[in-house]
Amino acid sequence: MPKFYLTFLLSIILSLSYAQNNATIKGAVFDFERKPLEKATVSIVSEQDSIVLTYGLTNSKGEFDLVRIPTNKNLVFFISHVNSLPFSRRLNLKPNEKLNLDSIILGGNSIEEIQITVSPPIRMNGDTLEYKAEYFKTRPNATVEELLSILPGLQVNADGSIIYQGREVTGIRVNNKDFFAQDLKIATKNLDASLIDIVQVIKDKGESKREIIDDSELPIVLNLKMKKEFLKANFGKFYGGAATRDRYESGALVNTFRDTLQVSFIGFANNINRQGFDYSELSEHGGMGRAENNNYVSYGNNGLMNQISAGINVNYDIKKKLKTNLMYNFRQNDFYDDSENNSEIFLNDIQENSTGKSNNENQNSNHELRALIRYHIDTTSQISYSTNINNNKHTSNYSGSSNRWRGENIPIMEGDNNSVSNNHSNNFNHNFNYEKKFKNKWFLSINNSISSRDGKVNRDNITNERYYLFNDSLINQHQILNSTTGYLNLENRVNIQIPIKKKANIDFYGGQIINNQKSVEDIQNKVNSDIFQDRNDIANNKGLKINTYQIGTRWNITAVKDLPITLGIKWHYVSNYFDYYQKLENIKDNNTYWLPDLRLSFKGFVFQYERSVENQFFNRIITVDSDLSPTYTTLASPYFENSIHNKFSVRYQKTFTKSKINFSTYISQNNESNSIGNISTYNIENSFSTNGAYQSGPTKNRNFNLSLSKTFLQNKDWNLSYRTYVYASIFNNYAIVNGEENKSDMTYGSWNNTITFSYKKAFTFTPMYAYGLNSTKFKFSSENFRNVNNDSHSIGATLLLNNVKKFRLESSYTIKNQVAGVNDQRQNLHLVNASIYYPVFGKGELKLSAFDILNQNVSNYYGAGGNRTYFFRTSTLRQYFMLGLVYKFLTTDNKK
Repeated sequence: MPKFYLTFLLSIILSLSYAQNNATIKGAVFDFERKPLEKATVSIVSEQDSIVLTYGLTNSKGEFDLVRIPTNKNLVFFISHVNSLPFSRRLNLKPNEKLNLDSIILGGNSIEEIQITVSPPIRMNGDTLEYKAEYFKTRPNATVEELLSILPGLQVNADGSIIYQGREVTGIRVNNKDFFAQDLKIATKNLDASLIDIVQVIKDKGESKREIIDDSELPIVLNLKMKKEFLKANFGKFYGGAATRDRYESGALVNTFRDTLQVSFIGFANNINRQGFDYSELSEHGGMGRAENNNYVSYGNNGLMNQISAGINVNYDIKKKLKTNLMYNFRQNDFYDDSENNSEIFLNDIQENSTGKSNNENQNSNHELRALIRYHIDTTSQISYSTNINNNKHTSNYSGSSNRWRGENIPIMEGDNNSVSNNHSNNFNHNFNYEKKFKNKWFLSINNSISSRDGKVNRDNITNERYYLFNDSLINQHQILNSTTGYLNLENRVNIQIPIKKKANIDFYGGQIINNQKSVEDIQNKVNSDIFQDRNDIANNKGLKINTYQIGTRWNITAVKDLPITLGIKWHYVSNYFDYYQKLENIKDNNTYWLPDLRLSFKGFVFQYERSVENQFFNRIITVDSDLSPTYTTLASPYFENSIHNKFSVRYQKTFTKSKINFSTYISQNNESNSIGNISTYNIENSFSTNGAYQSGPTKNRNFNLSLSKTFLQNKDWNLSYRTYVYASIFNNYAIVNGEENKSDMTYGSWNNTITFSYKKAFTFTPMYAYGLNSTKFKFSSENFRNVNNDSHSIGATLLLNNVKKFRLESSYTIKNQVAGVNDQRQNLHLVNASIYYPVFGKGELKLSAFDILNQNVSNYYGAGGNRTYFFRTSTLRQYFMLGLVYKFLTTDNKK
């Protein structure tokens, strides 16, 4: 830890000493009518290697001010704006020079203007930010992800997600066409950076003609425009590898692009827990991007995984009016999970301990078919239809053993459990949308959507247990459960937008939502018997029909420049009908709500308030008490009230071009009128227990994140930068144990820091420190409810060496300190990974990689719930050594 901060301090000193010899440029930009040009892009490029050194945007007065510009170097000064001709000037500045260019007029005569025809490195094209890829140098065979990581303003996280202005990018397109829309990493981790001409950052409103006054909440999409020579091309890659411990991987990506047709196939198979498609060993799964190195926690994916997947994506445009997309994907995941657990249960002055071991084999297969058709009737209207069909099968084979005791020698229970389950579900979604813009600029949209799901579950469970306090009884129980579930959601919406002025419009909308859910069980059970009994008397048969009607209006106004305001009010009627299949008297309730919302945006700040209603949790509804087990009862919880949410949020994003700082933060609080808690009883005399859910009190759920990056040093040879990311989430839970109620604050969070130091793209050194927190703190101090604090510390570094006699080396070393037991024992893990690459066959690479060289990788989890603390240790991917090969190909119809 001290070394980390010492490195950071030395980096600041180095950057300050470097800054003393820098130059500055300021001025103002106007169009040919002498009006100030806002959002003109001003950039400085190294003439020798065309690398962007700095850039900025002009303000509302057309002014710009660039600082920390390298001196005694041949530079090119660019200015561009979508509505004007570009401007360029060659410069060679002296140390500490302050160049004032005064007024620069685009499209007319200006100071020493040189007319250029090449595209500027960065420009604003309307509301779209465009990066010219040739100005951002990457290594040979680099992926699109590596290109995006060096574009100013974009942040690529270790898990593959991309952040722009504090918001996550939701999709990737290639030449304005969807490219495996279900996973943007397929594009970023597989396409070569050398194919890309321009990267566009789009605030996406689709192809709709709807007027958007405040675009700060539109989804962010990246569009990769390929170079002209690759618009008609066949390209892709094949890879494969074999490793110790019977590990393997293989895969292929094949693309055929033509003017109006794109066809892409991807397929892969591996047993190294890889769910992405990048071939770079460390960035995807060898350490840099895994949970143990960057503190990302991915629940539900522990254990060992064997995965097979194949998919095809087809885009076809017909006469520019009709756009189609068809995507099919098959995926099969086989998980093996071997784990052990320890827990402590507190009941006043009594403490019970338990241990358990289990293994679970899961097989999940999924077929997904997606189709999209969009037809432009004319320039003012369009129809679009999309559908998604999904078929999923899941099989689980579980076996485990456990025992529980009190004190040192008072046994409570011991036993084993074996269970086999088979789940099968079919999902269907469709969306129909019609839009029309009239001559008076009124805008009409009509939307219909349907989501349906039906499922079947078969579970066969056998338990053999001995309860020492419960009459020292032996209970051999066999349960067979079959259930069918159904879900249907139908929505119809109509919206009319009426423009008032250029900066104001009104929306009037209405909608109907019909939601039906049902679940029916068939239960066969036997206890210490050879004969099954029909126990449908306690089957949790239930249905819930929710009908919702909404009428509302929303006013969008920009009365003051840079201050768009949105005000809305909605009348919300909801009717809930609870069907208990004649086991209880059915219940129907009707409620009406007025739901306002407010949104303000100002120079990077966005404030939002929204009131909403959340319907009952269908999965928490239990129709009748269940005494299926002789030693405990599941309590009925047949009814819950709607919950009213009042959510407040503030987001701020700012790029400080002078100091080369990108900063963004987000804070939110959601106040819920009521929640659902857990209620339980435990008889310490005979160990009989009950468990259920109950309507609990109000809660406050809070979220916070902050991202900051700072570039200290940047020129054609050296780069020094720092990045930090903080995330925290706090939410409330209620619990009642033996009549005592308590409220907990559960906190999840992480703090990640990296310093990147590189020289000529040949040497990159990245020290890092990460802190992770998972804690539970109760409102009232009690013997029954114990606070838990589970934190972890990771400190380490990665090293990248390029072109060392054609070799490329990636390596990482991390020391991680984490909880290792239920009593907060600690352990240190030393995680070492390395990969060596060597180019072969022109476009190919030979790879030798070693993961977890010291064989210390462990997955632990420590937490609390109610009056219980628990610790899990789960099997995870361990040491292996792999030799692999990747081969890339590219053929074009118009080679230069």
